[in-house]
Amino acid sequence: MEKATVLDRPDQIEGFRMAVFKQGIKALLDGMQISRGYTSTVCRNYVSGLTGKKYSAGKKGLQLALDDLEFLIKVEAMPPAF
Repeated sequence: MEKATVLDRPDQIEGFRMAVFKQGIKALLDGMQISRGYTSTVCRNYVSGLTGKKYSAGKKGLQLALDDLEFLIKVEAMPPAF
């Protein structure tokens, strides 16, 4: 039996949320909706809250939000420079 991973620090929880929204946006861009709560507007607003940028409605705005979110995930995963 594998041990469960516990995400209990705020940075771990936010990292998980970012990964979930990333997959939700990818599904929306492919024409799928993973649940009623994951609408294009909700996903764009979540990324707007992280970046401070406004994203237009439609696939172009959603793609820009995905690109910015993927960049944020990469930056978060980088070890700090000393």
